[in-house]
Amino acid sequence: MLKILIVDDHYLVGEGTKTMLESEGEISAKYVSTGKEALSLNEVFDIYIVDIKMPDMTGIELSKELLKKNEKQKIILYTGFADQECLELFTEIGVSGIISKTATKSELIQLIHKVLTDQTIIPLSIFKEKNKNINEESHGLSERDLVILKAISEGLTNKEIAEKLFLSDRTIEHRLSKIYKALGVKTRGEAITRAIQLKLLEIKK
Repeated sequence: MLKILIVDDHYLVGEGTKTMLESEGEISAKYVSTGKEALSLNEVFDIYIVDIKMPDMTGIELSKELLKKNEKQKIILYTGFADQECLELFTEIGVSGIISKTATKSELIQLIHKVLTDQTIIPLSIFKEKNKNINEESHGLSERDLVILKAISEGLTNKEIAEKLFLSDRTIEHRLSKIYKALGVKTRGEAITRAIQLKLLEIKK
């Protein structure tokens, strides 16, 4: 029997997904509404299906904690939205799959079986429009990276940027490292100067 834990702060989504999976007969599913509750369980699950947006702990933060405990843990991110930021976070933390909450039962079951065979699955359909080739003029930086660049040019701290963008401090640190590498710099000041030279930032007059 395949054991799956569903973590979603929306009761109808969580219970609905649980009922849908258990109708397969070969799956035993459990539902909790918070990341902290998921971490407190002493049970072993084959797969975690985790909502990305939750109030107490984001799905990204929960996934990182689960992978700290077991780097081979199978995790599927469950999202009500799909954008470049979502894809980058998916690849950053190294979870097994990602699927839209609008997916059909057969699509979810198919993804589960693929994840069990150690495949990493990104359904291309949910990123079809959002993940075209990155604009060369942005020098490999995403729209969110440019927002962070603008924020540091305004003097915001990592914590302030994280709160503004609803991300963790650790994620901001990671993205800043990526920005520095892309721009070939090592400090915030150098990043701002380089971004202005490349016309990624406008000089305030």
